[in-house]
Amino acid sequence: MKVKHTLALAVTAVMMFSGPLGAAGAAKAKVAKTCLIAGWENPPSVCAAHTKVISATCFNCHGFNGKSNTAIPSLAGQDKTYFVTAMKDFRDGKREGITVMQKYALGYTDDEYEAMAEFFAKVK
Repeated sequence: MKVKHTLALAVTAVMMFSGPLGAAGAAKAKVAKTCLIAGWENPPSVCAAHTKVISATCFNCHGFNGKSNTAIPSLAGQDKTYFVTAMKDFRDGKREGITVMQKYALGYTDDEYEAMAEFFAKVK
């Protein structure tokens, strides 16, 4: 699962930085800290791109930008603490029998849960 995330990040980074618009968009990233991705420390622009990529994996079920139009709960505007707790509960098997969430939750780190929670909390 982590290989898929790393590959998706690499493809996204190439697309983001392959032209003047991509570089300008990356320069506007508002993430102030560095992050670890696959054990490597990365600049804020890469961290922001990584968060968008991993958050996009939720869109298939929870709707674009986490805005669900179905019975599946929306993630947009979700409280950060609730999101992180729910993901950890899925990962640790405390929420059993609910679709494929336990398998998805195993593919992320605690820092990635935090980044996704922040991303979805900002979506209105």
